[in-house]
Amino acid sequence: MVPRILIALLLAAMPALADGVHKPSRGETNLDAAAGWALFKRPWISSPSSLVGGGGLGPMYDARSCDGCHAGGGAGRVAEDALGVGLILRVGRGDGSGDAVYGRQLQTHALPGFDPEADAAFHWDGAPRVPKVDVAKFHYGAPADGTHIALRRAPSLLGIGKLEQIPESEILKGSGRPAWLTEPDGTRALGRWGWKAVTAGLPRQVEIAFQRDFGIASSGLPGAAGECTPAEKACRDAPGEAVELPDNFRDVILVYLRYFHAPEKRNEALPGFALFRGAGCLACHAVLKDASAKEVHAYTDLMLHDMGPGLDDGIAEGAAKPSEWRTAALWDLPQSLAQGGLLHDGRARDIAEAVSWHGGEASQARDAFNALSPSKRKLIEDFLLGR
Repeated sequence: MVPRILIALLLAAMPALADGVHKPSRGETNLDAAAGWALFKRPWISSPSSLVGGGGLGPMYDARSCDGCHAGGGAGRVAEDALGVGLILRVGRGDGSGDAVYGRQLQTHALPGFDPEADAAFHWDGAPRVPKVDVAKFHYGAPADGTHIALRRAPSLLGIGKLEQIPESEILKGSGRPAWLTEPDGTRALGRWGWKAVTAGLPRQVEIAFQRDFGIASSGLPGAAGECTPAEKACRDAPGEAVELPDNFRDVILVYLRYFHAPEKRNEALPGFALFRGAGCLACHAVLKDASAKEVHAYTDLMLHDMGPGLDDGIAEGAAKPSEWRTAALWDLPQSLAQGGLLHDGRARDIAEAVSWHGGEASQARDAFNALSPSKRKLIEDFLLGR
């Protein structure tokens, strides 16, 4: 049921949906999608708030709205040194744990009267470039030895509803390693979301984003303190509710995410597709089928692959080792490039540079791509970019 407080926003939102999501079919309503759109765009505010379900931001956070990182549902913008515009700092260790003080994400913004976790930025180093994190000050003490901090880009959400419809049995046909996870209720599930396939279901992914990016609690991740640790006492003592994001708010956001258009299918009659397949890229960047046996041309097998030492940032997450990454979908490459780069941190400025980072299991496909003539590599690029 759509909350009454959103009715005015819904009326304004309805015309905008034609640009961002698919048009409803017979018997379908986009009222919940419009409510989700309003919540996706809205800036969150701190507690206490007179608006039911409207407060809870912080005290420490990385963004104020979903759209602030996923503008139009696409990948985050890659800047030269700016955080909070689709780029965050992941915190973790090689054994899969977070830091005792800073958890699993470094919050670089805070409400008035509070200190952020760190004053941080990053810069590009070397050729090919890699991001180097610059921390001017940790406000709650130094991280533990063995803690790594690495740049992460907000992934594209385009076509996410299509990927959700792919059955586990179809994913398990792939050549990668399945990201088996233990859910909060103790059940076993296959991870598919995030750069390292760290969550199995979209509801959980949304709840994690609200906790880490906004400091907002949900029924799945309750507690007004969010990710704040005992070392961050002022944050733990700040006012707030055990659940700040109502379930119905979360659910209409999910409806909106599932309404996003999938990127346009690439023309597989082009010679670039045959070269793409011949280089072995389809082994991981696969075409899967949904529960109705319809092909989903996202070019991902949704499985983990060891990408070698070049992409090992020392952080294990979920079932993924530090050098393992879930195969990235390629159907959104034009938008991702327009936002500044490719790969999990935006380091690659074009397709060829992204391929050059493919080591480990992808070494053979990388070498096959690099062995092609420049004109043939361009045909692959033209195919992937829909040119």
